[in-house]
Amino acid sequence: MAENAIYYDASMCTACKACQINCKQWNRLPAPLEQIEWTGSYEAPAKNCGDTWVRVRFNEVDRPGDKVGWAFGRDACQHCTDAACVNACPTGACHHTTTGSVAIDETKCIGCAFCVAACPYEVPHIRERDGKSHKCWMCEDRVANGLMPACVSTCPTHALRFGERSAMLEMAKNRAAEIKPIRPDVEVYGETEMGGLHVVQVLPYGKVAHGMPQRMPETTFNWIERILRPLSILGVLGMGGIALMSYIGGRGFKQSEALAEMYPEDYKASSSSVVADLVGDEVTTMGGGGA
Repeated sequence: MAENAIYYDASMCTACKACQINCKQWNRLPAPLEQIEWTGSYEAPAKNCGDTWVRVRFNEVDRPGDKVGWAFGRDACQHCTDAACVNACPTGACHHTTTGSVAIDETKCIGCAFCVAACPYEVPHIRERDGKSHKCWMCEDRVANGLMPACVSTCPTHALRFGERSAMLEMAKNRAAEIKPIRPDVEVYGETEMGGLHVVQVLPYGKVAHGMPQRMPETTFNWIERILRPLSILGVLGMGGIALMSYIGGRGFKQSEALAEMYPEDYKASSSSVVADLVGDEVTTMGGGGA
């Protein structure tokens, strides 16, 4: 099955937040006003959580002539090919789907928050009301029935689109080339990051201005994994050495048994001689001590 991707063109986005609303409506996610922290920004809520899976960022940029521009951003799961959450999950709850998205199986999630610590985009969050990790799952239920993800279906300016990843990449590159004369810092984000993302973005002011990392940050989990990986290799080698020594020792013991069966009289005499020598040494030592 072909891998799909969400296309996001920030140059076409008006930050109307229809994507936020439709995501909550389709996935039946609560949006209680009393839990929203008012920060004085147009961003509401201020960050994602277990009940908010997509959010529009409002970033200001300086433009020529003392003008201010909006570098809108889409804060949601990037659906990485080399997904840190999938690598970190101990139960297999975080997993890749056949269409390219990354989803979380709630029945397998134990709430360990390893995915939360591992994700460089800070996407998964533990939902307080059930103690499990949640995030965007690219509306796999809709996609399986031939529909677009909820966020894409409601975008009034077609800043969001959906289709095969290769087609979305081509569309993004063409759009970037089209607006480059007026937006020289434009970048296409998602082609190679984290092994290739399944959210492809056209960012007219550059990735940093739109809230994406200049380079992938090293999370605490990634740092621990980098330290423990060589140690685990040494541990495997050590266990292999112990197993080899045990095997060699076992072979020697078995060879002694075989020789004893072949030459019982010789081994009996040899054993009696060794015992006699040991007894004699002990008697001599004791006698010396008494004198």
